[in-house]
Amino acid sequence: MKSLRTAIWIVLAAVFIAAGMVSCARTEMDAPARLISFQVARHSVVKTRADVKVSEYDDDTPFGAYAWYKGDTDADNTDFMTNEKVIFDGNVWKPAGAAYYWPKGGSLDFICYSPFSADSGPTVAESSISWTDWDMGENEGVDLMYATKAPGMTAPVTTYYYNGVPTLFHHALARVGVKLRLAYDEVVVADNDKTRWDVTVHNIKFTDIYSKGSLTLNLGEDGKEWDKPATNAWTVSGDPADITLDCSQLPMLENTELHVVGSPQMVLPQAFGTSQMVDMEVTIRTWRDNGEGYYLFLTESHVHVGAYLKTSAISGWGINQNITYTFVLAPSHAENSGQDLDGDGLEDQVPTVVYFDPAVDDWESIELTTSIQL
Repeated sequence: MKSLRTAIWIVLAAVFIAAGMVSCARTEMDAPARLISFQVARHSVVKTRADVKVSEYDDDTPFGAYAWYKGDTDADNTDFMTNEKVIFDGNVWKPAGAAYYWPKGGSLDFICYSPFSADSGPTVAESSISWTDWDMGENEGVDLMYATKAPGMTAPVTTYYYNGVPTLFHHALARVGVKLRLAYDEVVVADNDKTRWDVTVHNIKFTDIYSKGSLTLNLGEDGKEWDKPATNAWTVSGDPADITLDCSQLPMLENTELHVVGSPQMVLPQAFGTSQMVDMEVTIRTWRDNGEGYYLFLTESHVHVGAYLKTSAISGWGINQNITYTFVLAPSHAENSGQDLDGDGLEDQVPTVVYFDPAVDDWESIELTTSIQL
């Protein structure tokens, strides 16, 4: 994307003093009209309010803009932009339908959202943004975003990448990605006592996930940032369904190498209950070596393994959260070792050895009294 900045016109004032006149006359030269443009960034990570990391907005994605003019009195206030489509044109972001110019007096308040829609965009007011019955299935892959409000603007400024209205977008949805690896692939007890495993993943899905919901954001006390719901989630509606991940490029798991499952996908932010789970359909092959090489010992075909999505670490998918799950699959019944030798923050799992618990039932004593006829 080009990084050219729009030129800033400098208003020059000339003061003429007429000699011999009783009073002085002051004349100001008019500046050329200044087009309204936008400087756009996409929110990435916020550590503190003073430490904001942003990335540049995609110049192929138009966004929508609203603006309100604020005059000296309330009677002067009026709508200035109503759902204008803003596009990247050459080296500036500007409204596509018509040229807008900065007013001579007063100020402008701006609210933007992404991506632009002429008929299915959010409902935008001066102090609220809301989406109603947003359907993820009908809008697959759409990255809904809303921008920090830019109030009291009287001229373009340079904050991010361009000179114009500062437009910092935040993600309204959540994004989920998945990685997968084996907890272990081989156990060697002795040269003549080895066991190894490989796993074929047929299917991975998240169960009972809501894909339809509504969200209302209200303007915070600072007049710029938006207050999210206390749950940091949308209000869900409709019936939940399963989300199936793309496992087509996932190889057979034969070692502890970490693999990425498909591509991260947009999901509706929501709280978890007891029905939201990850379910994997896998085939596990167990190989044994008694000193003469490995041979196939056991095949467990199309078995289902799973876990709850709600844990002590995460109770749901939150607004503007990019969640990456790393699932560690034990190919046999396993136990926690109490150690983290690979440094991934999780206790290493070790296969549960088959032991026996022998005991002998007591004799059942039977006493008989009988007579024998001789």
